[in-house]
Amino acid sequence: MSDMIHWLVQSLESYPTRSNGVVIMDGILHSREQTRFTTLKTEKRRRDWLLGRWTAKQLVGRVIADQTGAKVPLDTIEIHSGVMGDPIVNCQLSMVNRQLLTDSSRASISNLQALVTLSISHSHSHAFCALVERADWPLGADIEQVVPRADEFVTDYFTEDEQALVAQAVDGMRSVAVTAVWSAKEAVLKALHLGLTVDTRSVACLIEPVTERPLAWTPFTVQCDGSRLSQTPPPLGGWWRTYKDFVLTLVTET
Repeated sequence: MSDMIHWLVQSLESYPTRSNGVVIMDGILHSREQTRFTTLKTEKRRRDWLLGRWTAKQLVGRVIADQTGAKVPLDTIEIHSGVMGDPIVNCQLSMVNRQLLTDSSRASISNLQALVTLSISHSHSHAFCALVERADWPLGADIEQVVPRADEFVTDYFTEDEQALVAQAVDGMRSVAVTAVWSAKEAVLKALHLGLTVDTRSVACLIEPVTERPLAWTPFTVQCDGSRLSQTPPPLGGWWRTYKDFVLTLVTET
């Protein structure tokens, strides 16, 4: 997999809580994020949102620490939704030549949004986040639980080439193959900022025939039908792997 992509998966079970089971937000959420949290209507939405933000902040913090050796408090990092619904990282950093400084008088103030692109996905109490150290870069991350899906699902949403690849999966691997192709499509459409607003058959994700669950990142080919999309897509490449009972997919510009 491209070494430009940083990624992290975390489960709800690992989210910090107090002894009485109440989730901790102080020291994790930015003040505006705490306000946003109070507007979420359902328990599932609040749970997924909180887990996604925490996982994304952990990833951002790790990348900053790896690159600069500095530790940035999580509650100084704000992640909000952009115009297209994509996550935007808002964090004021004192930077010189991309190096973080503690003395802001010696550095220009730069927003992390100008340095990175982030993608977040949720599935069944797990969050998967990916980050590239480039601003406004095509990036899509997706996590899907492996579950059986009907033949009609495949014929309705997959291209003929994708259907043929699924048919080549060995016994017991069909659900993995279907989940991998579907997750890959979701990642591609995230990278293009389109989501499920277009026919999923306008993109094809061609994985190798599945004979076992891959535990390492495995490349797949991305083909986009520009005539069926609202934009001319950049060249994209993808990778997938399994994690526990999930499929993870990553797509970015190549």
